[in-house]
Amino acid sequence: MNTDNILKILNFQNKFWATGRISAGIERELLRTCLRQRESKEIIVLKGVRRSGKSTLMAQIIQELLQSGVKPTEILLVNLEEPLFSSEYSIDLLERVYRTYRERVQPTGHCYLFVDEIQNIPSWETWIRGRQESENMKIFLAGSSSLLLSPEIGTKLTGRQVSLEVFPLSFREYLRFQGLTVSKEQEYYLHLSPIRKFFYDYLQYGGFPEVALKKEEEEKELLLKNYFEDILYRDLAARGAIRDVLTLRNLVLYLLANVGNITSINKLKNNFSISQDKVQHYLSVILESYLLFALRRFTSSLKTDQRSGFKIYAVDTGLRNRVALPFSRDWGRLVENMIFTHLRREFDDLSFGKNDGEVDFILRKGITMEALIQVWYADENETTIPPREIQGFCQMKPETPVPCMLLTNDLEKRIELNSTRLYCLPVTKFLLFAASPTPSS
Repeated sequence: MNTDNILKILNFQNKFWATGRISAGIERELLRTCLRQRESKEIIVLKGVRRSGKSTLMAQIIQELLQSGVKPTEILLVNLEEPLFSSEYSIDLLERVYRTYRERVQPTGHCYLFVDEIQNIPSWETWIRGRQESENMKIFLAGSSSLLLSPEIGTKLTGRQVSLEVFPLSFREYLRFQGLTVSKEQEYYLHLSPIRKFFYDYLQYGGFPEVALKKEEEEKELLLKNYFEDILYRDLAARGAIRDVLTLRNLVLYLLANVGNITSINKLKNNFSISQDKVQHYLSVILESYLLFALRRFTSSLKTDQRSGFKIYAVDTGLRNRVALPFSRDWGRLVENMIFTHLRREFDDLSFGKNDGEVDFILRKGITMEALIQVWYADENETTIPPREIQGFCQMKPETPVPCMLLTNDLEKRIELNSTRLYCLPVTKFLLFAASPTPSS
């Protein structure tokens, strides 16, 4: 591809060079975290499941830069999904694109470089690392999870990158996408009826941004089906070089249908009559894609923790409902899944507890418990808590008292359990008044 053709593509992708504006959609919560990294030297890597909003987040960062006075031509956005690039994916293509920009658009000075779908370029880490060291630039990268999440990033860009996970919309964000902002407790009670209505919509169709903006159920379901097929073929089968796509699909559907249930490698091996190595490979690829997450049992031994059973949760309840089981099946598990993704945005150290009783989520630091959370989603008129829902709090017995919370449909009160104080809080209130995402290096 010659320089003139590259320049035409860049002008099309960077229309803000001429207009000074970019279409950026509704602001995501993660934007403020990204902007706090603006002056740092590290490369910012946005990673997460396909269609979670990584490209839109990059556009929002560009919009903020433009509004802060950055000259439009100081910003270079390269979307490698451009069909005309597809036959030439290589480090050489990246170099020619960047050289065209420097020779024809911004010869000198600082540059903000945004590269979308970076995983399309083999060995891209080498080029990015070299440019970071030799050029006056700040680099933002994003892409589908199929290759962007490869372990090689951690070694080739060690100490040079900050990774930020981009999830589908949180419930707070979902409400804003529906035109409702709730930032105070008074606003929560004022808008309680629409909040509950939107909660059920969110539980049924999930938080993928484009899905949240669709009005018709058929449009939502079609998008979710297409997302699943894209993830299956482009991020799982292609990423893992998996030829037995039928078994892969059946495994994914089985795991999606059983969110919140305990499983194990051995159980999956027996269920699907395939080797342990194959199960481990398939599961590894699935987890790397951010489609599903594995939650380990809490133990005092990290080694034992890795060998024990685990729970599976979906990145999005809407995606799970569309391809696995109908929405009306077991709302309690879906709410539990929703709480998991909410907590996962905040914490890497999560486990579940299982002794004589179960605790859905344990927030921890290493092998030290920090908080215990159980989900009990019964009818809103139900006020009698089943003993099984509080038994786990008593059985886990942390060495020092930690916050204990029971997330409910509508019940809100405090309960004294021997030396443990249990806070009962409605799920919707918990989802709305938690902290914002933070980066991890």
